[in-house]
Order: sequence, then C-alpha cells, then structure tokens
Amino acid sequence: MRRLQSLRRDVDRIDEQLITLVAERFKLGKEIVALKKKLGKGIRDEARERAVIDLARERAKKNGIDPVFAEDLMRLLIAQMAGAQLERVGGVKMWAQIQKAFEGHPAQLSVARVFFGYGLRVRENGEIACGDIRIPDVQIAKEAGVDRRAVDATARVILDRKELRNIFINLRPIAYLKGVAQQLGLGVIEIIPKDAAKTGIISDVTSVVSKFGIRIRQAIADDPYFVAQPKLTIITDEPVGGKIIDALRKLPSVQSVIVY
Repeated sequence: MRRLQSLRRDVDRIDEQLITLVAERFKLGKEIVALKKKLGKGIRDEARERAVIDLARERAKKNGIDPVFAEDLMRLLIAQMAGAQLERVGGVKMWAQIQKAFEGHPAQLSVARVFFGYGLRVRENGEIACGDIRIPDVQIAKEAGVDRRAVDATARVILDRKELRNIFINLRPIAYLKGVAQQLGLGVIEIIPKDAAKTGIISDVTSVVSKFGIRIRQAIADDPYFVAQPKLTIITDEPVGGKIIDALRKLPSVQSVIVY
C-alpha cells in the first residue's frame, strides 16, 4: 500500500511538471505571435509544424512510446497554441467583437469566457443561470479567477449592448458525453479541421464513420466564429480502430485526428 501511494505521488509530481511545461510553451507562443505580427507573418507554418511532429514521433520511438500517440499530443498542443495566437491578433470574428466590448477590462473578458464556455445565460435581471438554475456570482468568479464584482460588471455590459445581449441571454448548456465516454464504453474522435468555416466538414467526417458501420451517439462542433481553434467532437457507440482513423486523416478538410 505504501508503495502504491509513493508511485501515485510520483505521478502527481510528473503531472504538475507537465502542466508547468505546457504553460511555458504557451508563454513562448505569446512571444512568437508578437514577433510574427511585427514581421508581418502568418499564424500557421505547416513546414515547421511537420518538423515538430516528425521530431516528436522520433523521440517517442526512442523512449518506447507509441509515435501515433506522440503525434496526436503534439497536434493538440499546436492547434491550441495556434488558436490562442489567432485570437490575440483578432482572427476570430465574433469573439473579436466580444473582445472589443471588454477592451481594457480583462477580468470581465474572463467572465464572458466562462459564460460562453459553460453555456451560462444572463437573465434580464442580471442574474446568471444554467438553464433555469441560478448560479452564484462567487462560483463564477472563482472559475474565472476574478473578483465577484467583475461578474456583476460583465452582466451589466452584456445587457447594455444589443449585440452581446442577443448572444448571452440565449445561451444553453448541453449534456456532453466526452467526459463519460470511457465509463460508458463509447469512442471519442476529435477532428481539427483545416478551415472550420468551410462547409461540408461534418458531412465528410460522418460519412467516413458510417462506412465502417459505427453509430454516432453525439456530434459537437465548436463555433468557428467564437472559438479560436474549433474542433469537431464525435462520440461513437464503440471505440474506433486504426483503419477509420487513417480514413479520416486522408480527408482534405481534416488537419488532424485525435482519438481518446
């Protein structure tokens, strides 16, 4: 029993280091986007990304790790960083409008992110609700990492601005199966598209899945006008195999595929 506890402490320590390293990587990403903006360069560099992924696969093999897993991990990090960079330079249309509304008020912008991320709506009286269940301001403030007063201020700004009001008073949460897929024996496929604003992506992906006789339980697509790096998440009746993953990766609309 002591040995098990010791091993778990080692795992916790490594997990902490992993998160710290990811945070450092994203911090470097901020510096990179500032330099790219100064140099007039684009956000994505496919040649660089390919080199990073190839190196990750090579290092994975040397350390006895599945190179496919290493590639999926790197693609997820790259996509997240690229999305954050795109957001900072105003590349997300609708979210750019929200950023402008809260310009100079980062705490309020953080609160707006929480509202949108959890599907929390702003009531006419300024209260925040999940469906019809009122959510205390203190809980939202804790999640956003801000003072409770920032929640009230954010709600007031939203209700005073028509373009924001029409969005945030109509938000609704959904029952998202991704977090319980493993417990239910379901499969999870995350698709990062090359251009989420183009039509036909969901159709392309679902057609491939259906050809393999796999039933889709849920399909959740991030709004490309709100999310900097949108993904299409497909929940299937069962975990998927390598052949379907390869078929999805060959789709011209797909940048990368991550399977859980």
